[in-house]
Amino acid sequence: MCPFSYTPACLTDPLTQSNCYIIAHDKQALLIDPNNAPLIRSYLEAQHLLLEYVLLTHEHCDHMAGLNELRQAYKVQVIASKACSDGIQSTTLNMSRIMESYLYFKSKGSLRVSYPKFTCLAADITFDNSYLFTWYGHLFRCLPAAGHTPGSTCIIMDSALLFSGDYFIPGEEVITRLPGGSDELYEQVGKKALRALPAPIRTYPGHGESFLLTQEVKQTYGLY
Repeated sequence: MCPFSYTPACLTDPLTQSNCYIIAHDKQALLIDPNNAPLIRSYLEAQHLLLEYVLLTHEHCDHMAGLNELRQAYKVQVIASKACSDGIQSTTLNMSRIMESYLYFKSKGSLRVSYPKFTCLAADITFDNSYLFTWYGHLFRCLPAAGHTPGSTCIIMDSALLFSGDYFIPGEEVITRLPGGSDELYEQVGKKALRALPAPIRTYPGHGESFLLTQEVKQTYGLY
């Protein structure tokens, strides 16, 4: 079992500030949210790691922009919710169609970049309900939590670490107004899943620094 003090490697994409997390076992690696392929490949090569699995927290492009290149470079299995798998195949649902404009407005006009539209092939393993996955003795629980996107998923490793995607981003409210987002789904599905998450638990969000998710933190998000 992974001790509570275990710290996964975190690679942050300099453009979108999205986080990728890498978990290693001997010379094998599993990663969550492949944000930037050159950054990830450089890390894997420096650490002499072979990438085996990719898990996705949701379908937005800033969290899986490196997936196509990594699939070409490594023989990987991609695990995602069925809705997430569907979403990465759409330039609308994966947000790559509007990412240039999104970054421009989020930066209040200071960031002007070219962000090509793209899609990815379907995930190799998909699920509609919760999914359990074991990798070298580590247990991963994938818990669908629709709202931010239809395919949003929280991933718990060894009952000790939570990878929350775009939920629980420090200093930010939950966003449901982006492509695929739904206030109704968040109220009916997402919140129920988030309420059920164990607490306290060390949490690694899709953006920002890790923190300890407590019941008090949940309450600030209206999760009573």
